[in-house]
Amino acid sequence: MTLDLDAARYRDHVGLWGRELSAWVPDAIFDAHVHLGPPEVMGEIGPQRRRVPLCTFTHFRVAQLRAWHAQLFPRRRLTGTIAFPFPLREVDIAGANRYLIEVMVAAPDVRGFLLAHPTDLTPTQAAWDAALAVGARFSGVKPYFDLLGKSVFDCSMTEFIPDSLLRFMDAQRLVLMLHTSGNGMGDAANQQFVRGVLEGFPGIKIVLAHMGRYLEPEEFSRFADSGLLEYPGLYLEMSSVTVPAVYTRTLQHRPLWRRLLFGTDLPFGLITGMEAWSDRAGAIFVTRDDYPWTDAALQRASPVPLDRLTYNTYHVLDAFKTALDSLGLPPAEEATIKQAVFCTNAESLFAAEEHHAGRP
Repeated sequence: MTLDLDAARYRDHVGLWGRELSAWVPDAIFDAHVHLGPPEVMGEIGPQRRRVPLCTFTHFRVAQLRAWHAQLFPRRRLTGTIAFPFPLREVDIAGANRYLIEVMVAAPDVRGFLLAHPTDLTPTQAAWDAALAVGARFSGVKPYFDLLGKSVFDCSMTEFIPDSLLRFMDAQRLVLMLHTSGNGMGDAANQQFVRGVLEGFPGIKIVLAHMGRYLEPEEFSRFADSGLLEYPGLYLEMSSVTVPAVYTRTLQHRPLWRRLLFGTDLPFGLITGMEAWSDRAGAIFVTRDDYPWTDAALQRASPVPLDRLTYNTYHVLDAFKTALDSLGLPPAEEATIKQAVFCTNAESLFAAEEHHAGRP
């Protein structure tokens, strides 16, 4: 199969999978964060927008996802996927949701999260009804800041997650895949918002994409000290998190062993590098390859030699492995944690949905 991704760029240059990860990653994987969408539902991406990492990829069909899963995780069994459209301001929201409905009908292992209009519940309700009409059911919702036409640092979560959407989700017992605004969960306002949802809408579970986001690991520590990790309806998803200290702090809280989810953020997990902060370009990546948003000064100052960088999702795995190994747990207990993080924790997200839908 020919993929519309540059095969020369997107490969494991350093053999991290074969050298470190292949013998460590369990046999069954549930990928809790992928983007799907055909090119025809995406409008034109202008030159300035191409300089934003969010616009590195704009389409990814389910057949491509299957091929990349097989390439990234050879001889592993993918048990399920949480998928949602590309949440760019240029997208046709209705068309993107229609494609996802088609995928859900054809592939029951895909848990679709619909892309929500940031201010109007009507398109969200229409997508929900369209899915039910063909025997499919969205499992969650993906709201997103970029649909407002703003930077993530220039908006609050209440701007793109209105109360009307939360009431709808609560009634249907849907999962909220949350990409936080501002600096992430270190911000007091974001902590207040998440606490308000968990306490005010008991039918909603929240998955914090990218572990809630942080610019510095200390911001994640502030989040961990907030008391929010005690809420059983709050899950953490791992994509783009390549700092072992963040996982170490997470694993110190034993209840999170059952609420930590592996996700790739494909196709963005193919970016060849690790997340970083650029004074010029904001939240980007230090990468082996050059992208339209590359910060040359940041590349030169990288503490990791650029030729040691590979797929971002492999660096995520490596960071988690480093943190888990540091606990020195008995092999059987470590295997249990890995099984939970890579597979069964994601399945627990949907128990309420199965009951609500009258499924056994």
